[in-house]
Amino acid sequence: MNKDPKIIVEEIVSLVNELAGLAGTRMRDSKKTSSISAKKNGSEELSGATGGIRMLIEEGKLDEPRSLTQVGEFLRQAGRHYSNPSVSMGLLNLVRERVLTRLPGKDKKWKYVIRK
Repeated sequence: MNKDPKIIVEEIVSLVNELAGLAGTRMRDSKKTSSISAKKNGSEELSGATGGIRMLIEEGKLDEPRSLTQVGEFLRQAGRHYSNPSVSMGLLNLVRERVLTRLPGKDKKWKYVIRK
C-alpha cells in the first residue's frame, strides 16, 4: 500500500467529517485546519505585512537594498496598506528566518535585501 500521504489525510478528514455529521457535532472549518498543516509543512502564507513582503521578494523588488520607507511604498503600490511598525516587524521576522538580510545605511537606517 504505497499511497500518497496527502490522499490518506484527505480520506481521514472526509471520514472524520462524516462521523461528526452522524454524531450531530460540528467540526472545525477545514480551511483553517489545512492552513495550519500547510504552515507546518513549510508553505508560506501571503497574508499580513510579512506575506506582502514575501510577495515583493517573489517580484524581485528586494533584489537590491531597500529602506523601510521604500518597502512600505512598494506595498502601498500593490494595494497593501500597513503601518510602518507592521512593515518593520515583518522585515525583522524575515531577517530572523534568514530570508532577508539587513545592511546599515548611510543615514543610520537599515536597508533590507534578499539573502543570497
